Amino acid sequence: MKRFYLALKRNNLQKSIYPLEGSVSIGRNPENDITLVDYNVSRTHARVSFQKGSWIIEDLDSANGIIFAGELVVSKTLTLGDSFQIGESILTFLEEGVSDNTEQLSATMQVFSSLINYQSPFVDPNRTNPSFMRLQGALLSTPIFRSLGKQALRGLEDIANLHLFSAGQLVFQEGDPGRSVYIVLDGRVQVFTKDHEGQEFPLATLESNQFFGEMALLSGKPRSSSVATAKESLLAEFSYKNMQRIMMRYPQIKEVLVQYFREREEDSKKKRAEANIQERRKEPRFKERLLVSFGVWPLESLPEEMINHTYKASSADISISGMMLVAMGPAMEAFHAGCRLQLEIHLPSRFGRVETQGLVRHVSREGNTVKLGVDFVDTTAEDKKKLQKFLYGQTHTIG
Repeated sequence: MKRFYLALKRNNLQKSIYPLEGSVSIGRNPENDITLVDYNVSRTHARVSFQKGSWIIEDLDSANGIIFAGELVVSKTLTLGDSFQIGESILTFLEEGVSDNTEQLSATMQVFSSLINYQSPFVDPNRTNPSFMRLQGALLSTPIFRSLGKQALRGLEDIANLHLFSAGQLVFQEGDPGRSVYIVLDGRVQVFTKDHEGQEFPLATLESNQFFGEMALLSGKPRSSSVATAKESLLAEFSYKNMQRIMMRYPQIKEVLVQYFREREEDSKKKRAEANIQERRKEPRFKERLLVSFGVWPLESLPEEMINHTYKASSADISISGMMLVAMGPAMEAFHAGCRLQLEIHLPSRFGRVETQGLVRHVSREGNTVKLGVDFVDTTAEDKKKLQKFLYGQTHTIG
């Protein structure tokens, strides 16, 4: 029997492998089997499926297409070692022979280890034990799957995505879209939020056999906190679609997730309240820097030379309702909470520019750098649609 995979290597910080089973969707929407958080990727971008004895990659009418050997393709039959590009991600098609007696996720680990030259603590280096009980034991030790037996677990091993993150690497950020659940197989991660001055505030530390991501899975909202690796960490990820299937088949798993969701939500609220940290916006947001031109609203009581000047800044965090501006220069010292700004946000060329007004909610300073937390006000319907398309990949109705 052969097993097939897509492997993703994102610089030296993250390496991932996705077992292929049936039809696998790829896109920016968190409900895809493989989610790529990249504004160049459409919400549902492509599909890999097994048809007439072959694996085929198909474009699903995406904005930027699939690049194969330097050319755009609509459909392509994959052969061993083929690579294709979606957005900024390059995925490689792999296959591996698997014994029927071999635990599937352990077999996947063998492929993963050889692919990225990583010595997994879950793979028997001598391969003398075909059942690889250490890995199975790790999954059975997590609260999610503790109620399942080894036989039931065997059916789940085909669908786990594996990710290796370097130390200090973000798994996801607060406000990101995403509904998958992660299990820490090896390593340690930090769960944290940020206050309105951008300072990190720790919420929890999770180690081997612990899980995270259930809040977004159950609530349907964007990620409620950020997670980063404290050391090199190996994570197993179960997609939203697969978690839905698992919970339908094993209702006790949903009960465990709901219990942890309530406990963690209460603990997070308590810690935020004690630190006087308000909940941050929970809409999808874009973390990479955008050019922003802005000026002061003419009726502001600021020096005339400031009101008549156009400033340049970059975004550090933008959502449908506001953004964090990063600017430099001594003139920035005059800005304060309550200032009203005229903003021109330069989105990628296919989205155009957005013009809106902004109200400064908070200001933080680090040396010659000033960060302005800005809420959007009086955005036109047309410009709101541009921002919606940029953040979501399609138009949503905003109440």
